[in-house]
Amino acid sequence: MFPWNYIGKGGEAKVYRKGDLAYKYYHLFKLNERLSLDEVQKLEKIMTKRILLPQDTLYTILGKFKGYTTQYVKDLGLLHFMMLPTDLVIDEFNLLKEDNYILSQEQIVISDLMPRSYQICNHSFNYGLYFIDPGKFYRDTQLSSDEVFLMNQSKIDDFLYFRVLSSYANQEIGRYYYDYAKLYQIKQEVCYKGDSLMDFIASDIKEDNLSEYVKRKIL
Repeated sequence: MFPWNYIGKGGEAKVYRKGDLAYKYYHLFKLNERLSLDEVQKLEKIMTKRILLPQDTLYTILGKFKGYTTQYVKDLGLLHFMMLPTDLVIDEFNLLKEDNYILSQEQIVISDLMPRSYQICNHSFNYGLYFIDPGKFYRDTQLSSDEVFLMNQSKIDDFLYFRVLSSYANQEIGRYYYDYAKLYQIKQEVCYKGDSLMDFIASDIKEDNLSEYVKRKIL
């Protein structure tokens, strides 16, 4: 890796990009919990499309495990996602649900979709929604596949509510220019119907894109 390949860092590793791959190279000293060699090798065998997992294991020239690669997805920004055609957004929701099903069958719990710092993005918007950092995913054999599926669904729903719908309302409309109670009502309706937020939006949206949908719901 060269300095011009460097694209950022987090608590676990520095990240470099070469072509279509992101290289997560662990820090010398362990600052946060991170995937072990065994965990990386198990995740490499699982095929997903939007909840990205490790693809290859990285070693030093001395053969010491130092990280892994994932698919690199350039972030085109929240507004880009909000303006996508509704049919494409619903297709993306279905891909996320398929990925969740695949992971739940392996009892893989997703985590850290929303870091506390807004400067750290573990997601990318690029003609869809990708979760790009599996560093804190873990297997919980004490849970059933159905339980894992519901846990993961709840975390994806929270991301969509806080980092998509709410963030768009705050950034593009302005927090003083819309009715927060109407935004929160979306969450209440989802709970009342027992749906996931993705399923609720898919059945409720009549607009050409998510941007217009959010405006109808909160203005």
